[in-house]
Amino acid sequence: MVRETPYFSYAVRELPKGCQLCVRGEKLVLFTTGKCPRDCFYCPLSEHRRGDVVYANERPVKNLDDIIEEALLQEARGAGVTGGDPLARLERTAEYIRVLKESFGSDFHVHLYTTGALATKKNLEKLYDAGLDEIRFHPDLFNPNSKLFKVEIENIRNAFDFDWDVGGEIPSIPGQFERMKWYAEFLDNLGAKFLNVNELEFSETNLRSLLERGYKPVSDESSAMKGSLELGLELLHWGEENTSLSYHLCTAKLKDAVQLKNRLKRMARNVARSYMEVTEDGTFRFGIAEYEDLDGLYEFLVEEAGVPEEWLYINRERGRVEMPEEVAVELAEAVEGDVRFFIVEEYPTFDRIEVERTPLK
Repeated sequence: MVRETPYFSYAVRELPKGCQLCVRGEKLVLFTTGKCPRDCFYCPLSEHRRGDVVYANERPVKNLDDIIEEALLQEARGAGVTGGDPLARLERTAEYIRVLKESFGSDFHVHLYTTGALATKKNLEKLYDAGLDEIRFHPDLFNPNSKLFKVEIENIRNAFDFDWDVGGEIPSIPGQFERMKWYAEFLDNLGAKFLNVNELEFSETNLRSLLERGYKPVSDESSAMKGSLELGLELLHWGEENTSLSYHLCTAKLKDAVQLKNRLKRMARNVARSYMEVTEDGTFRFGIAEYEDLDGLYEFLVEEAGVPEEWLYINRERGRVEMPEEVAVELAEAVEGDVRFFIVEEYPTFDRIEVERTPLK
């Protein structure tokens, strides 16, 4: 039976292990390269990730310690390896998987997403030996006459020579129901465990391409495209009756309202400073004061305004003094001059994206 999950998604049978951890915010998102052998019209990858770059969640990775530190801060129980195509930088990807397994143990669950274009038996063996638990294939399904698609399909067969979970992961593209059914039957006949279907979303990089093909956003508030969710549900109902695969329809709402929020909450409790309030959404809320002379401002707040030093933090990178929200509110009323006070709300991520700023003076 197709059921709605508590995560605003839809499922048939059991969710893949990688998804079970992901929806709870327990998966480190390990982006090992933006390089990819394909150029899909629906690819949402941002411009700054299309090069040969590495990220652990939002943290740029310079060395292995960056990955381990990010996993510790998140209290991650696994990692989802993605790109680009991680196999485009196979040695790097395999090393990262091996180090994560060595650092956190065999129960640290690692899944990987790949096009399949580079999934030769030799390359798959390296991933398996590194400790990969689950592999998800996204072949060039909507371009079935391409030479690359034929290579990918043959490579997918190689994955069943190893003792790991094999499945597929594809976007729900309106107008492509027959191709999606074909892939489900192909996977089922090989003995795969699951097929994940993602609601089609737009980004700055793929919007024009989607609009040119006639796709339209659901609304001004959503990044989802019209018809994608409905088609995904149709596939799940069909798949329940015609295959033995497990299915998970991952919605745009799941990614924003559940997965990201849960990951932020896990990080916030390990990253928050004493003066920060952690909100229900997993963001930080606190007060700041901006002034040209930060050291002079800090000295004034401690010696003249009587603010305890442990309530203050000079953030030189962002040019401000941080403090509890209620302290900023009181100081904004009492302090005259050019000092600017705000209440800010930020993500607890490495890049500390500011999501809201309220001026107090």
